[in-house]
Amino acid sequence: MEITLNVPEPVARSLGYARETLPRRALEALLIDECSRGRLSRGKVAELLGLSFHEAEILFRESRLLYPIKTAADDLLDNASLREAP
Repeated sequence: MEITLNVPEPVARSLGYARETLPRRALEALLIDECSRGRLSRGKVAELLGLSFHEAEILFRESRLLYPIKTAADDLLDNASLREAP
């Protein structure tokens, strides 16, 4: 799918991105936002952007996308899915 995004020249200049890097930056922003909303995993974002694990971690850190904090309820769900040892 191709999407055309019109960015006014003053906005583009103020952001400091070169014209050729702005489409990639917009895609990164979209994917990071979807990840922060829980719609994409960090691994899927890395895969879609063609990034290695370390490159993706740098992107997430620069974007201030932190790992979700697990709650006690999350731990209970995780533990319930484990099979008991024989």
